Amino acid sequence: MANVIGKNIFLGIAKTVAAGAAISIGISFNAVKVDAASLIQESLFFGRDIPGGGEVSDADFQSFLNNVITPRFPDGLTVFDANGQYLDNSGTIIQEKFKYLTIFVEDTPQNKALINDIGQTYVQQFNQESVLRVSDPEVNVSFGLGDLFNNPPTNKFIKTDLFFGRDIPGNGEVSDTDFKRFLNNIITPLFPDGLTVFDANGQYLNNSGTLIKEKSKNVFLLFEDTLENEASIDKIVNKYTQQFNQESVLQVANEGIKASFDPRNIFDDPPTNDFIKTDLFFGRDIPGDGEVSDTDFQRFLNNIVTPRFPDGLTVFDANGQYLDNSGTLIKEKSKNVSLLFEDTLQNKMSIYDVINKYTQQFNQESVLQVSDDNVNVSFITAPKPISVPEPAFAWGLVALGVLGAGSTLKKKLSRSAQLKLTG
Repeated sequence: MANVIGKNIFLGIAKTVAAGAAISIGISFNAVKVDAASLIQESLFFGRDIPGGGEVSDADFQSFLNNVITPRFPDGLTVFDANGQYLDNSGTIIQEKFKYLTIFVEDTPQNKALINDIGQTYVQQFNQESVLRVSDPEVNVSFGLGDLFNNPPTNKFIKTDLFFGRDIPGNGEVSDTDFKRFLNNIITPLFPDGLTVFDANGQYLNNSGTLIKEKSKNVFLLFEDTLENEASIDKIVNKYTQQFNQESVLQVANEGIKASFDPRNIFDDPPTNDFIKTDLFFGRDIPGDGEVSDTDFQRFLNNIVTPRFPDGLTVFDANGQYLDNSGTLIKEKSKNVSLLFEDTLQNKMSIYDVINKYTQQFNQESVLQVSDDNVNVSFITAPKPISVPEPAFAWGLVALGVLGAGSTLKKKLSRSAQLKLTG
């Protein structure tokens, strides 16, 4: 079960993503040429069901990735396999596979146009209704030491992702055993309250235009904004680059999130009807009585979570790791449910209800919540002929219509992989 901050938070080491699907493509580390301080995070959600039958295969998507996406953003990207579920208009649970892609790019009109072009190409090539786009302009990105946290410590929480390349120049790669030892001996003692790790594979184009692939590890951390914790990040990066002869470690920090184990504390602002991305971390150990099984959780997901958030969600299987008060390494399985919803009182009350029902049903102390209300949500659709400028459609042609504007866009959300990643 999840423990309170300062009492060994469980966040988990993610071994699989989105209901058991493994990460397929990771981010590049050495190819970024722009000023990292100017980067934002762009995420695209590609539905794989093809209307009328069939689906976009792994080979089809890899070809699309190589031929359409990577040439436009050659400096690196990350792709995850995901499984989504939502309720259709008849109340039937619909499940669909998705591809989730995230990249870090300069916030320029040119890059925005390239993102839109990728979405439109996918929609046309695979007969899709739309591609969901989620942008987060509040992240800080760094490849060096000491420049990730720009503000004075506030004792608020910071969400930080560290991307560790595994290729050792001229000397093989960092093995799973090597990294686990680094995790246990270096990272966990510095952040004993908990962490998350993903396996990833990187892809980018080098200066000669050759496609380069590299395995990587992504460590997700949630910690208080203190000088000590900021120094610990620098120490981790410095030790990894020295020990494994790395050029750099990509660091992505988000100081705009809110984290709490009390649902009353996470949403303390008046509703705005903007969008909120919320991740819920459900511990699976039942004190003195085994654990919440996959079947138990799926039933909870179907009967409690999905009816309250019918437009879609993402589930991640995770394994946790932290140090208890005696310094013993503790591991626990968990489920991470990621949601994107409008900032309304009804949705906030639904989050409270989900948490309360889980803690009561499975005898849990709490459920960790991490929310980000700085995301921008839009849908990329197929380009419309310029010769058909119907005024009622012009707003939609901007292609960046926000979901809450009407039921049509709400349907697009459920068809556009309302699947979010924690980190």
